[in-house]
Amino acid sequence: MSAPPQPWYMINGGRYEGVEPPYFDPAEHPWTRTLEDNWTIIRDEMLALLAGRAEKRLAPYFANDMYFPPNAWKTLGLYFWKYRIHRNCRACPKTTAIIEGIPHLTAASLSVLEAGSNINPHQGDTNAVIRVHLPLSVPEPLPRCGFEVKGVARSWQEGKVLLFQDAYTHFAWNQTDRRRLIMILDVMRPEFADRSNEVCANVLGSIALLYLYRRLRWLNRLPGRLRRPLHWISRTLFRVVIPVQRQLGRILIR
Repeated sequence: MSAPPQPWYMINGGRYEGVEPPYFDPAEHPWTRTLEDNWTIIRDEMLALLAGRAEKRLAPYFANDMYFPPNAWKTLGLYFWKYRIHRNCRACPKTTAIIEGIPHLTAASLSVLEAGSNINPHQGDTNAVIRVHLPLSVPEPLPRCGFEVKGVARSWQEGKVLLFQDAYTHFAWNQTDRRRLIMILDVMRPEFADRSNEVCANVLGSIALLYLYRRLRWLNRLPGRLRRPLHWISRTLFRVVIPVQRQLGRILIR
């Protein structure tokens, strides 16, 4: 008899109390070697992008209450819960080729944390993914520049992946005089790999509704019996749209 499917959880800003360790062991995930063996290629391509016009593609992280000072945390997205940002992927072909070799990849982006800034304590969207940090440029180790998950602080080491449970409360800081650059990836945990489309559609559906609730305040007055169908419609649309978007973009954007 096969084991029952493991549960995965939508966090939606609440506190997650799971059984996973705050950090995962890279040795248990062979695909991490792909990132570490090619980290200088990724770093050099990202630095070349930032030295050119692509600096303008960096956008402040949309949840601006999660960091301080304003505009201190910027990202350049390649994948977002399986939604492929074709224009950015085309701008960094070497990096894209490397990360697309990672099994069950759902997200990837360049993360820039400016000097003298913090990312506030927060929780991720679900426990179904392994969040990956591939440090590309780290100004200093702890205590001036670092990262903490569930009360456990770590320094980043350039070229060495850091894997953690994104659902736990975590935060970062860079109290140096230089930028910190990291490639962030999300990879589905093996036990949830066959449910990755479901997980991604649910997360995207929730994020889309959260955006609408912030823009259209009257939606917040809707009773729960009406909100649930909205989420069902939103996640169902993403289940349909994402595969089409990924394939159609590859054909039309060359």
